[in-house]
Amino acid sequence: MTTLRQRNRFWYVVLNIIAVGVMMFVGSVVAVLATLTAPENFDGAGYAEISDLGAVRFFIGFLLLFLIPWYRKIPLALVVVGGFYAVFLQGDPYVLSIGLTVWIVRAQHRWQWIIAGIGLSAIVLNFVWHGLAVLRWGDRIDTTVVLLVVLNAAFAALGLVLSISLTTRQRRRIRQARETVEAAEHDRAQISTQMTRQTEREYLAREVHDTLAQRLTALSLQTGQMQKSLAEAEPDELVSALQETKQYSDQALKDLRNLVTSLRDHGEIEPAVPSPAPGGFRDLKILLDDAADQGLTIHPQIMLNDYDAAPDKLQRAVLRITQEALTNVMRHSSDQTVQLRLEGQPGEGLHLQFTNARSSSPHFDSGSGTGLLGIKERAQLIGGTAQEEYLPEHFRLTIRLPWTHEPDEAT
Repeated sequence: MTTLRQRNRFWYVVLNIIAVGVMMFVGSVVAVLATLTAPENFDGAGYAEISDLGAVRFFIGFLLLFLIPWYRKIPLALVVVGGFYAVFLQGDPYVLSIGLTVWIVRAQHRWQWIIAGIGLSAIVLNFVWHGLAVLRWGDRIDTTVVLLVVLNAAFAALGLVLSISLTTRQRRRIRQARETVEAAEHDRAQISTQMTRQTEREYLAREVHDTLAQRLTALSLQTGQMQKSLAEAEPDELVSALQETKQYSDQALKDLRNLVTSLRDHGEIEPAVPSPAPGGFRDLKILLDDAADQGLTIHPQIMLNDYDAAPDKLQRAVLRITQEALTNVMRHSSDQTVQLRLEGQPGEGLHLQFTNARSSSPHFDSGSGTGLLGIKERAQLIGGTAQEEYLPEHFRLTIRLPWTHEPDEAT
């Protein structure tokens, strides 16, 4: 890469040297032609011998050509010196035109455009001087032909200055606009990546709470129940409790492995749901039986129409919300009993309601609230609502979820 850059740099320098040499050669030709237009530049009736004034004008014009190698670094110097030479000494406007071209390309402020306008006016004035000088020759030369040459040279000079400078400015604007768009696209891509990562973190946080945290909560409750009844439990009951504890541990480990696998397989892409696709009423029955095995008394009232064909995201929301709600009942209910109402059908939405007795412990009302917050977030994700009510003796949680006719994709 370094060798390629050095090679490109070498050819860049070579081409610049050639370009400067060509401009200086053209400038010498222009200086000679400009000297030929004024009769005071020569002694006698024709071009027999150059006068002192002509020699001074040509010499100064030739010296100005040595400013051309620095036309990109000091364009204002070329404009000032070249303008003085073109207007006051009535020389050629060649150096002025070169400096003015670079100046117009870089002009940004009002004062810079004022200088550009003065420079263009100086070019016009210079050609007026040359036209008047040609007329002073009288019958000694064919003034008509020379005037046409001067006029063409004037239009060519102005046209080249304006066309080159304005075209270059337009190209720079296009390049800057392209760079701005590329920078905006880069920023948009970064923001999109950050949003994707944030969405992934939020999604995984919900999954950890809905799967692994639920399993560990059940394990904690089961362990606490075992501790209370350890002294009175029969060996068979103890073995059964230990088996249930092992089952919860295995389920928690399975959920953890699914989450880790999801992270490895999907990376930056939002991971697929680590839990299996919902199974309709079968999953609800398993969930309720699992809660009942943990000691929770459930009085269900379920009226669902075509629930097995409901969208996956709705079934999953129902499972997660029900799981969290039943866990809250086990934590906070005074009698470990819940009234469960679940009804709905496509087109009318789905309605869940959990009612349980309030515990006399203050922890019921002043807990962390993460369970209810998770339920509300889960409902809001599919356009639903969740509302809690603290009644005198009971706590009631009501959730309403949309249920469309069309099947939806799994989330």
